[in-house]
Amino acid sequence: MGEPPGKTGRRDAGGTAPAVEDRWTQLPPELLPLICKKLPDSADFVRFRTVCSAWRDAAPLSDVPPQLPWVVERRGSAFQARAHFRFYSPSSGRTYGVRGYGGRSWLVMGGACQEHLVTTVDLSTTALYNPLTGERLALPPAPYPQWRHGVVHVVAAGRRRGGAPLVVNASTRTGHFGYCRQGDTKWTLVDGRQDMGHRAYHGGRFYVNTNAQETLVIDASTGAVESVLPPPPRSADAGAGVSCGDYLVESRGKLIRAVLFPRDGVVTTSAEDYYLNVYQLQEDGKAAAAWAKVESVGDSVLFFDKHGHGFSLEPNGAAELKRDCVYFMHEKRTWLDAGEYRFLCRYNMETGEVDRVVSLPDTFGDTWVVPGLCPSE
Repeated sequence: MGEPPGKTGRRDAGGTAPAVEDRWTQLPPELLPLICKKLPDSADFVRFRTVCSAWRDAAPLSDVPPQLPWVVERRGSAFQARAHFRFYSPSSGRTYGVRGYGGRSWLVMGGACQEHLVTTVDLSTTALYNPLTGERLALPPAPYPQWRHGVVHVVAAGRRRGGAPLVVNASTRTGHFGYCRQGDTKWTLVDGRQDMGHRAYHGGRFYVNTNAQETLVIDASTGAVESVLPPPPRSADAGAGVSCGDYLVESRGKLIRAVLFPRDGVVTTSAEDYYLNVYQLQEDGKAAAAWAKVESVGDSVLFFDKHGHGFSLEPNGAAELKRDCVYFMHEKRTWLDAGEYRFLCRYNMETGEVDRVVSLPDTFGDTWVVPGLCPSE
């Protein structure tokens, strides 16, 4: 957003500002919320609120319009020290930096929960951290040291949908995982199988995909496997191709599964070479739960990061949050210069194609965070 005209008005020959009415601050109050909802980036929302008190009142922090998430700078080494966090906004093409808390901070691999990052200080204290408000939600100590080689991420809805976030600590070496909520003093451990992949929390249960494309249904209170769902039906265009990703996310009270395939069935050479098969869990109580293929996700926008963590947002055309679309990360490696390039891709369910690709800066692209400006009550 540019500077309001009334803030930088011309001066007369005597050096005094003319008594010109500030037209921006005199806009009809009913127009301000409409303008606010058209802002393309969270940083513009902050600037909007600084114009005057009338504009600030029209843009409460509790009613920030849906925005395209910011991409988080990925870490370099296993425990890279950093005094600040950096984010890239695909909407504006700008990079933002926010100083971390407690001096030197470490971003735990794959850690993001909408507006919170999963961070650890001095390799000991772990917390969910909102980099824009400074809010910290403490987590229990990791159950044993080898979990530092695992992935910490959040699989449940955050407080935007009510309730405390559910944090999952998954070991990439042993297949075990544990979970906790804010206020818990320890992790609840689930002894899993070695072939467990991406997971989601839905209706008091964990749904975990396996290497065989089955889905384990695990009671979150006992850790017991209640049932095993068969693999979803493969479409004719999938052929015998091997999937590039198998993701789970809860959206509008429904559990959604998205399976990413290369179009030629073997390998993808560009971000446009992908297609998605999307399924919804059918659970009517009369028959066994099963995956059913769907051609649309309706008024939802789905996101999946490199680690399989997914979430759903409401559409907002002004912020390029297009309905019935799925956003994912594409990674391209080149042997010539040993380079690694990341792209943000948008898959359009209506056309069945990737219709937008954003090249990300070199050090960004593992996960993303939804800028959150409203502190917890």
